Amino acid sequence: MIIETKDIEVEATTPLRKALEMLEASPAKIIVVLDSDRTLVGTVTDGDFRRAILRGENIDSYVIDIANRNPVSVHENLNKGELKSLIRERNVRYIPVVDSDGRLTGLYDGSTKPSSDDLKVPIVLMAGGLGRRLMPLTADCPKPLLPLAGKPILEHIMVKFRDQGYKRFYISINYLGHMIEDYFGSGENWGVEISYLRENMRLGTGGALDLLPDNMAFPFLVMNGDLITEMDFDDVVRNHMQAGAAATMCVREYMTAVPFGVVKFHGNTYLDVEEKPTYTHHINAGIYCLSKDALDHIPNGEFYDMPTLFEDLTENQHPCGVHVMRDSWIDIGNPREYESAQSRFRAKAEADAKSEEGEKAKT
Repeated sequence: MIIETKDIEVEATTPLRKALEMLEASPAKIIVVLDSDRTLVGTVTDGDFRRAILRGENIDSYVIDIANRNPVSVHENLNKGELKSLIRERNVRYIPVVDSDGRLTGLYDGSTKPSSDDLKVPIVLMAGGLGRRLMPLTADCPKPLLPLAGKPILEHIMVKFRDQGYKRFYISINYLGHMIEDYFGSGENWGVEISYLRENMRLGTGGALDLLPDNMAFPFLVMNGDLITEMDFDDVVRNHMQAGAAATMCVREYMTAVPFGVVKFHGNTYLDVEEKPTYTHHINAGIYCLSKDALDHIPNGEFYDMPTLFEDLTENQHPCGVHVMRDSWIDIGNPREYESAQSRFRAKAEADAKSEEGEKAKT
């Protein structure tokens, strides 16, 4: 939730005494420090004041002298999924929201629990594939355990869900599945609960769902174990339930650029030419939300994929929906995409390390 900042805004030259009075009077225990054009230049919390007092700081000195001059902030267009993850990752309640010029537009209050906590929505992660396109990397390591910034792909996925309030996981395993089970165990080390769907043969993204327990909570989310996204999963569940769908498929835009002029004609008559057009399609993003009606169509012990499930549901007059996602999304399916994901995670790790160094230097 975005809240107003009128009562907690100060200029850099505001005396510490006045800033402290504002902090004590505000339910949001944070002060935002702005310059003359409302650009965010720092934040001050209870902890900053305590450390200043311990250092013997003069109470009449300026607030900028004790402020965190490299505060965590987010762009006003950042999606809710990334905000929730950042709140958990940084262990903070409030994060300043800024526009593209760095000017303060509000304060994000991350104290509201995700709706998934109340729904107890389970997560099914599909991790039984062979990863052929990533051979030889997957010759002795299942694709979901390939590392990104020192942690397996599947761990990044699970932590993203956990940070948004999801705690119950079912992981479908087949190829080198014992390695996945050995690594994650019961999930206790991550503060989650994990059960395993052990495929004796490859069952596909849909067929493995037949291994779910009879008392499965509904609705539930299904996601391929080689995807990285910052989407807000609560939005998918909410839209699915509001639509009364048996199944909802997440889709995203995919643009195809034609490097030539596309000729339009009728019979032998030239009509027009469109130079190097770009066509937009919507592709399956590998993330789904399912209700109980969907499971009734899963065959027992047969290979069955998710697109086939949607076809069968539609043919049997069960409503199916789509959820258009516009968040970051990486499908780690081949060496080029894997290298791209590694580069992004390395850059993020380096940025986080610099931020932490700045925090330590300040204290």
